[in-house]
Amino acid sequence: MRTIDLYTDVLPEAPFRRLVRAVREVGSERLADSYRTNFWYPLGARPRNLVEEVIERLRPVVRPSRGCVGVEWWLGRLPYGRSLPLHFDRDMTLEKRTGRVVHPQWSSILYLNRFPSSPTVILHQVLGRDRKSLVPAVPRYGKVVRPVPNQYVVYRGDLYHGVVASGASRRRAARLRGDARKSRRLRLTLLINYWDRRPLPPVCREYTGAIYGALRNTDRENHGGD
Repeated sequence: MRTIDLYTDVLPEAPFRRLVRAVREVGSERLADSYRTNFWYPLGARPRNLVEEVIERLRPVVRPSRGCVGVEWWLGRLPYGRSLPLHFDRDMTLEKRTGRVVHPQWSSILYLNRFPSSPTVILHQVLGRDRKSLVPAVPRYGKVVRPVPNQYVVYRGDLYHGVVASGASRRRAARLRGDARKSRRLRLTLLINYWDRRPLPPVCREYTGAIYGALRNTDRENHGGD
């Protein structure tokens, strides 16, 4: 049974480089809300930006089920030495309104730069029926994925996961707090969740170009559409 799959050099060089350049151009836009600025893309629709072009390239790798209707995507940007607590991907607006917890079919991460001090940790644990406990209480196995450019990890959407910065990087970040050069160093990822239903707004919204305008594909023809 598929649980966690890891792929290297998943994209052709040209579209990968264009995506990385665009995300770097996004810079610190909405950085504090990076993990709550999510967008919806119906599978098979015409891509509206560089990210959605990449999603169409990645879909054959993920092989979502026929019941998958679209993807939720967002930019992961973590400063040096910063962790992302272990958590479950879910429809956050639905949970807030109704208490229901609904997970995507598949979660995935495309790594955009090298950041060995802050690996992704994916554990084979799911949320208990009480919506508080972990099952099993102690994970039997998991995977540690160190960020490498153009590496892509796909994992079951109900698994417990997060980013664990090393102790050395946390201590160094504390010493260098306020250093402008260091503060610009970000761990960059593209996160893509595959859903059989659309997550609710306002967390998951339409991409119009008003946010993250650097991702627009208006100059696609200048690159030959590769």
